[in-house]
Amino acid sequence: MAATSLPPAPHANPWHAIVRRTINDHQIEITLDDARVFRLHRFALAGKKDRVRVGPGGMVTVHVPRVKDDAVVVSPAWQTTHTVTVSRQQLTVSVKEIETPEELTGYQALVQHHYRNGAGATRRALLVAKTDATNLPPVVGFVELCSSFLVNVPRKRLLDAPFHDSQRGIDWVRWDMDTAKKYTNATVRISRCVVYPELRGVGVAGILTQAAKRFALERWHIGGLRPSFLEITAEMLRYWPFVERAGFVKIGETEGNGNRVEQAITYLLQRKREKRGFPRGGGGILTMYRAHATLLEDMMKSHGWTLKEAITRIKASPDELPAKDWVALHAVYRRPKPVYMLGLTRSAELHVRNRVSTPARPLVPDRSSQKEDPWCLAVNDINIVASATADKSLESRQIQEAFNIVAEQFETITTDGLDLCLRGGEIVLVTGASGNGKSLLLRTVAWYASGKKKKWAPTSGISTQAKTVGAAVKVGTMVVPRRRQSPISLIMKRGLSLTESMQVLASAGLGEAQLFVRPSSTLSTGQRYRLSLALALAAKPRLLIVDEFCECLDEYSAAAVCRRLRREVERRNIGALVATTAGDRVVSELRPERILHLLPNGWHRWEAANEAYSKGH
Repeated sequence: MAATSLPPAPHANPWHAIVRRTINDHQIEITLDDARVFRLHRFALAGKKDRVRVGPGGMVTVHVPRVKDDAVVVSPAWQTTHTVTVSRQQLTVSVKEIETPEELTGYQALVQHHYRNGAGATRRALLVAKTDATNLPPVVGFVELCSSFLVNVPRKRLLDAPFHDSQRGIDWVRWDMDTAKKYTNATVRISRCVVYPELRGVGVAGILTQAAKRFALERWHIGGLRPSFLEITAEMLRYWPFVERAGFVKIGETEGNGNRVEQAITYLLQRKREKRGFPRGGGGILTMYRAHATLLEDMMKSHGWTLKEAITRIKASPDELPAKDWVALHAVYRRPKPVYMLGLTRSAELHVRNRVSTPARPLVPDRSSQKEDPWCLAVNDINIVASATADKSLESRQIQEAFNIVAEQFETITTDGLDLCLRGGEIVLVTGASGNGKSLLLRTVAWYASGKKKKWAPTSGISTQAKTVGAAVKVGTMVVPRRRQSPISLIMKRGLSLTESMQVLASAGLGEAQLFVRPSSTLSTGQRYRLSLALALAAKPRLLIVDEFCECLDEYSAAAVCRRLRREVERRNIGALVATTAGDRVVSELRPERILHLLPNGWHRWEAANEAYSKGH
């Protein structure tokens, strides 16, 4: 969207100050100091006191004086396009600034999936992700950039060294408070990044992060400064550091406010006990502390706690608080959060690299690491026969006589002489038409792989036989939960700590805080399926066996689950045996090492992965 209703300035000096900025639905109305009025897209980076120039075709630029002749384009709206392959389909993803009512509504619909309501900053930019798919919402994600907070301890440690960036016209020797006040806007931060739940795991978050980097480099400005650094602070990065793929490195953790809040509330309550009352004034921080102190005092009276006991419960044992008290006081403490940063310019990139000694860890370790703990299990000479007793009714016997199939029992060979080798870090995909014995095969393998020696019959009429080579392994299965318990409760019942549980949920694609605590029965089909993957991984199996793999999921959710499973199989060095009637639907995303085709009458055929991919799978 170019500027509307505004001819180029007729003056020799084309720069004019913005004196008024009014939000009007999906647009903003700008008034200049020469009384001209025009409209821009809603989150265009043009605010009061900025000096703008209108060029040919309605292009609007803002003057950033620190670098000579530096002008930043703010209109037309910024946009970039990427292509993502999902289940052999090319999905076009456009990341852009909001221009239409539909885009604004789509963004607002996604806000509910983030645990914070807003950026709380003086300036922000919003980029939404749109696709050309007719079976997806108009907006499938967004990333929000905003101005940085003045105080950030990890950032202070990183920047507290001589720095010079000729590209941005900034330099300092020490990062003290005066420097921070002058150059805080040299850092822009990603305040929120949200992806439509059913698309998590197919690469949209990475596209949004890369787009945020490019937008910050090309268009972000505030207070006459262009940014040299991009940072993000988020609790979820502790469990799923997805920004590492975009080049971010962890620089530390915020301090939180526990000690400061405790000291402030202790001081306020002490004054009240001495009948001096709460001190007045002090701005918003002291007003907030006075409100917290009043709530805490009421809680102490209600429960008979001392101040020390009340503080301890809020800081260390929030689960012991009644729900009403916890909801009222949950915001008293801000706990430490991970901080990640990258350099946008060459000088900034070198500064971050030189100041951070620990390299970023890869999300998926090199598969060569599996050599440290190799394992292989063979279940050989698998034979499965299903038998059924003939119906003895008069009608049934008439049918048997008519077609000459008279017998007391009917037998079907579903598997005949199959040798199956399972290794850590590898996936075997079993496919075939319904009725060819996929489920029976998986159950039989699970039985013998777990160390059972005697024959196994899941129901009467099933005969199984196999030989195992190698030590027995722990076998896990994916079972979709249908309970009212929350995902975090279900995972922790597997014996994991809170941190481990959140990491497992995030690794399975449930990286949204509210999904951790909602009843599992309220999750979508795709989300419950990801939860079932998390539950299976939480059991720490050596071999994961999954029947009817992804058959209940749409193509995007299936692709996301396939990618998550592929990554976790490699990362955890486990083996996976998965079965589905539609192998061609998942093979490109799952990338199995071998494919087993089950055919009628117990026949089978092996196919190497490279053969499957060469055929266009």
